[in-house]
Amino acid sequence: MKNIQTPIEPEHLTSAQAGNTEAFTSLVEPHRKPLLVHCYRMSGSLDDAEDIVQETFIRAWEKLKSFDGSGSFRNWLYVIATRLWLDEARKRKKRVLLPLEGDSSNPDIPPMPPTSPASWLDPLPESWLTSVDPSPEMIRERRESISFAFMVALQKLNARQRVVLILREVFTWSAEETAEALGLTVDSVNNLLYRARKNIEPSRNESTPAPKQHLDQFVNAWETGDVPSLIQLLHEKATFAMPPMGVWYAGRKSVQRALQNFVFLPNVKWKLIPATANGHPAFGIYRGEGKGYHAFGLLLPVFTGDVVVEVTAFLSPQLVSRFGLEMQL
Repeated sequence: MKNIQTPIEPEHLTSAQAGNTEAFTSLVEPHRKPLLVHCYRMSGSLDDAEDIVQETFIRAWEKLKSFDGSGSFRNWLYVIATRLWLDEARKRKKRVLLPLEGDSSNPDIPPMPPTSPASWLDPLPESWLTSVDPSPEMIRERRESISFAFMVALQKLNARQRVVLILREVFTWSAEETAEALGLTVDSVNNLLYRARKNIEPSRNESTPAPKQHLDQFVNAWETGDVPSLIQLLHEKATFAMPPMGVWYAGRKSVQRALQNFVFLPNVKWKLIPATANGHPAFGIYRGEGKGYHAFGLLLPVFTGDVVVEVTAFLSPQLVSRFGLEMQL
């Protein structure tokens, strides 16, 4: 376990342990974004991640005198956050993943609004990954472990398998360090890691960087309502989903019917504004009726090579704000 420590950390630590709240803030704030990403990996929720990090800082303040400075302060915070999430995970519903299980939906039947709130896997804003001086370790974690496909695979593991996989393979902690952090035996950690590796399902569609030409074609087709051109960009088995609507469509013909019936309607205009979600291109969706455009949701096309294999439209204006985009154009 690497002892990642800034030159001024010991000074802030001594002052904070003496009760200086400003020193404590200076001590923990540089770790906020890495902790948020860690808690997002575990929970799949932006709101839950923020709540866990806030509670982590409260617990850290309460227990600060027990930290002797011999190890990594950042890793000490990770341990607190991880244990807090494991306690919370027992009370939480499982997140709804995409594509949805079961049969795909009929594109000629209008989707009904959800009757109860569902816990969907949230997309991750790029702003959570920015840092004043990102360490090589954080850059590696960012590149390898925040893709939407990896997040979906993680959510299919039980809580302890998920945490062990993250600590061992994302943070490269040893089995002994992981066992100490979680209060488990080394044999238990190794067993959980074995089962996690066995149970984790690789994405059936490995995402690749979207070719700019095809990405531009996708945006142009969406904004002009050119459904035939949009469909030409799709893989023959592409899927389309619209959370929180509990529907999904599979195959070019079905997706085309759904787009024609529910998205590209007469007198409705669309505009896409670039964003980044989970390290991949995404778009704020804006709906125009009459004058102006209003935030409508977030659109995530997933490319494999030069074709789109998945399109997810998160129908939540709040997500647009989360991604730092304007609510009106």
